[in-house]
Amino acid sequence: MPVYADPTLPAVSDLAAEGVEILPLSDAPADALRVGLLNLMPLKEMAETDMLRVLSSTQLPVVLTLVSLRTHVPRHTSPEYMAAHYEPWRDDMTRGFDGFIVNGAPLERVAFADVSYWPEICGIFDSLRSASVPSLFICWAAFAAMYHHYGIDKRLLDRKISGVYPHGVIGSGNRLTEGFDDEFYVPNSRFITWLRSDLDPAVERGVRIISENPDSGVYMASAFDDREIYITGHSEYAPMTLDFEYRRDTERGMNPSVPVNYYRDDSPEAGPVVRWRAHSRLLFANWIGRVVAPCRGRR
Repeated sequence: MPVYADPTLPAVSDLAAEGVEILPLSDAPADALRVGLLNLMPLKEMAETDMLRVLSSTQLPVVLTLVSLRTHVPRHTSPEYMAAHYEPWRDDMTRGFDGFIVNGAPLERVAFADVSYWPEICGIFDSLRSASVPSLFICWAAFAAMYHHYGIDKRLLDRKISGVYPHGVIGSGNRLTEGFDDEFYVPNSRFITWLRSDLDPAVERGVRIISENPDSGVYMASAFDDREIYITGHSEYAPMTLDFEYRRDTERGMNPSVPVNYYRDDSPEAGPVVRWRAHSRLLFANWIGRVVAPCRGRR
């Protein structure tokens, strides 16, 4: 089904070149699901394209609204771009959204309390929970929301987890994992993780661990009947995103490891093997169709 978004976004023309059609907001039907994206990624346009791409594979019409923080000015995106395409967060916004996504930021080495916009994002986490808006927290946002709600801190690593890792589902009966393969692949790119035991205090309070990998840690957890989903990986990543990050970090002299299970024959010159496309589409289709849509009628 189609996704509706601001037709002036660069992502719209980029995706059209891939054969993915994003329709203008003015064409959205009244019953379309309204999803907000608080885009914390430094490269806004890349993240917008990634998110619109995966949402386009869902079975229901979706309107995507881009949301920004009031207390943070992005360094890599012009004020003019933000003003043209983003709506600053307001506390009453939750009434207008059927689902909400918060993605990551490269803040792994910064204590949560030292993040400049920490008070505002904690207020957003609280507003989403109070209004029972189904929420998908991705990468840093997952760690931040888990810390805010449950006091579980991140585990900082010396080497970056980078690559496409195999995962399995723990247990059964979760609507978000309906149709998942026994083993599925997910891109990961972070300096922080949780071990399964790290989340024990949250599990005692109702958090459910859904998926993990022995090398990269917990991948997915949920709470409040899946209204809160915590995901540490980047299933939304485009095929070349890990390559971009690897080459960028190499140019910066960071001596990064070659991303695991990503390049053909582990050679950056051979290009990537995309192993996660089907999982990515199914994850977002399940979230929209099995979590967001049913919750609309119960809020």
